[in-house]
Amino acid sequence: MAQSEAPARQITDEELQLLRQRGRILLLLDAAERAAVAPLSTDRLHALAFLADVLSPVWHLPAFDQVVVKSSGGPFYPELQREMDRLVAAGLLEVTNIRYIPRPRGGARIEGRYGLRFGSKHLEDLLGRLGARGPEAALDPGDVQVHAFLVELAGALARLPNAEVDRAATSDVTYSDRQIDNNNLIYMAPAARSNRSVETAERFATFMPDGANLSPGEKLYLYATYLGRRVHGG
Repeated sequence: MAQSEAPARQITDEELQLLRQRGRILLLLDAAERAAVAPLSTDRLHALAFLADVLSPVWHLPAFDQVVVKSSGGPFYPELQREMDRLVAAGLLEVTNIRYIPRPRGGARIEGRYGLRFGSKHLEDLLGRLGARGPEAALDPGDVQVHAFLVELAGALARLPNAEVDRAATSDVTYSDRQIDNNNLIYMAPAARSNRSVETAERFATFMPDGANLSPGEKLYLYATYLGRRVHGG
């Protein structure tokens, strides 16, 4: 009598979230590579993740994280950082310029510059399955749109000088909202409260001549330019 195969184990919701988080990191860094701004410092990678979350409705996409804690040092996602470090251990990312940064309330955190490890034999296949190499290899066709959005966003931010990029997330109109104090929560879900960042990006269309439209990509570029002006108090 032939021995029956063991049933495949069902992946848990927690495991699925971890896999999605790792895929998010790979797509963010691939977008940064295409914009010629990789590798990214820890702060810039978290800032890019935040701006992707808050501006995702411009591309008619949901935010990856619906909530982020506001802090004086800028956006920071603990789960994202944990999975970044695990991807380094897995040989999919490489990190350089590692150093310790003091935290305002004591202790320290690790700062480094993260990039894709192109020497990995698994990287290209994973990027293809995540939608970064077109719809043919993508496991979910919707991921192709996510990647296109991230590429446009990284490209828009890449036009800013380094000093402005470093402060772009904290100058974002949602993150800098004075009604939200440090250590309070910023909600991305549209039902929770209005998204002032998206409202600002959409408002640029009102300055266009009659009959002219702005594409989602053009709105991102205009919003990035606006952030650069806010950095300087303009």
